[in-house]
Amino acid sequence: MTEATHSITVRRLIPAGRTRVFEAYSRPDVLVQWFTPHPEVSLEVLDFQFVPEGRFRLRFTMPDGTQKLVGGSYELIAPPDRLVFSWTWEAPDPHAGVATRVEIELRDEGAATEVVLTHDRLASEEVGTRHAEGWEGMLVRLETWLLHEPATAKTANA
Repeated sequence: MTEATHSITVRRLIPAGRTRVFEAYSRPDVLVQWFTPHPEVSLEVLDFQFVPEGRFRLRFTMPDGTQKLVGGSYELIAPPDRLVFSWTWEAPDPHAGVATRVEIELRDEGAATEVVLTHDRLASEEVGTRHAEGWEGMLVRLETWLLHEPATAKTANA
């Protein structure tokens, strides 16, 4: 097996405060509304323990009906600045069982937040490119959700 040493970093400036951005990662009822690489991909949260060493398991359903499962555990939860978790695809994904690591840093940029997402321990440049595209899509969806979330959600997240 090739050593997993590839890493990708994606960045996005989101017009919302760090607390609101961080909270979007911390609630499964919110996560299902935006945490997909494309609007036609749906997400089901199968397990979600948002505590240090807590586990998560997610099912993505693609437009053609195929499903992809991913799971991991939270290594670090430091609101509203950092979130670190493992990320491991399940079979039949060709990279099933390869434990990778995702770190999300949130930085103040005036009234906005710069999201810096680094995904490392990837098996190849090709795998990195595929994940970079997915994470970029997710950050676009996060921004869209934060800009258009219902007023009741904004009040609850204030």
